[in-house]
Amino acid sequence: MTKINDKQIRISVLGIFAVIFGLLIWFLSTTYFIKKDYLDFKNTEFKATLFSKKDEHLIKGNKIYLKNGPQLIVQRELFDKLNVGDSIIKKVNSDSIFFHTTSGVIIDDYNKFKRKKYLKTLK
Repeated sequence: MTKINDKQIRISVLGIFAVIFGLLIWFLSTTYFIKKDYLDFKNTEFKATLFSKKDEHLIKGNKIYLKNGPQLIVQRELFDKLNVGDSIIKKVNSDSIFFHTTSGVIIDDYNKFKRKKYLKTLK
């Protein structure tokens, strides 16, 4: 008798998690969430310095930590060009981040993937 109850409880719990997971996937793919995600970063502004770098992946993006700013994930090519102490600026209503390094200014269109996803929802 307890084996049947255990099996029913497991199926019920699994069903509840499946419903919650399904609702979460649905919400994350809604036009509202995609627009909010894109515009939140677009309307963000910061002027910070690179505090530390975390080299985790050889190919994928790596984290950089900013003093008085958010943590960012940058692609490997850009990650190798950055040094601790570099100035990083993001202006309001811009998708680009300006990295002021010792070798010059590097402009990265940081929000391009979210912008493409947002523009697809407008069609």
